[in-house]
Amino acid sequence: MEGSWPYVIFSGGFAGGATFLGMYLILSRRNWARRNSASLVSFSAGVLLGVGFLHVIPEAMELTPHAPIVVLASFVLFYFLEHLLLIHAGHEQWHHNMEATHGEEDGCEKPHPLGVIAFVGMAMHSSIDGLIIGTGFEVGHEMGILATLAVVAHEVPEGIAMLSILLHYGHTRKTAVSFTSIVAIATPLAAILTFALVRHISPGMLGILMSMAAGSFIYIAASDLIPESHRSRGAAGTLSLIGGILVAMAAGTLAH
Repeated sequence: MEGSWPYVIFSGGFAGGATFLGMYLILSRRNWARRNSASLVSFSAGVLLGVGFLHVIPEAMELTPHAPIVVLASFVLFYFLEHLLLIHAGHEQWHHNMEATHGEEDGCEKPHPLGVIAFVGMAMHSSIDGLIIGTGFEVGHEMGILATLAVVAHEVPEGIAMLSILLHYGHTRKTAVSFTSIVAIATPLAAILTFALVRHISPGMLGILMSMAAGSFIYIAASDLIPESHRSRGAAGTLSLIGGILVAMAAGTLAH
């Protein structure tokens, strides 16, 4: 699949750019991002659930009979890692961070170590996103495009959360931007590296990797995004969630 290289590079870069967009929203459009945060994350959750359930899991089950148990195991694994690394922004914390980010330095007078721990966790998470994109394109162009769509859907909230957390824990704006940029760049680098390393692996192993990707999508939607989406009152959150699922369905049709 030599012809897939440009797609991998573009898709990885596009996903990393979504993290930069999230950072931009905090730096320049904080009020807009705060007003629309619940609808944005509801839409993102819908995309993740749609891609995970409608596309990635069925594809993985064609490659390995162990797909359902791997999806469940990866869900539990991400729960454990998030607890261990303290990278769960939480619906209350994320909203609070968006309220608190202003000025050159925020939060503590001296940077709190939790900011660095969150950075390490987010960087690892972005690397996993890149792995998902690279693995998707190894399966085929359609799956690569769908994986990219799912990753991009939560990269914007990730950029918002990463910059907000660093500023909240006392890092200067310059340091926070630098760390968030590293998180953004980790996705395309991991995508390129993964695509180079997973060439010609067995279909069974490819199915396991896709199952892990599906588990991560479902976990992110269920644990990080849907709780935040409940801030939206009325039908806006539900409509945004359904809209995200419909986009995932449409993307699957167009990618054929």
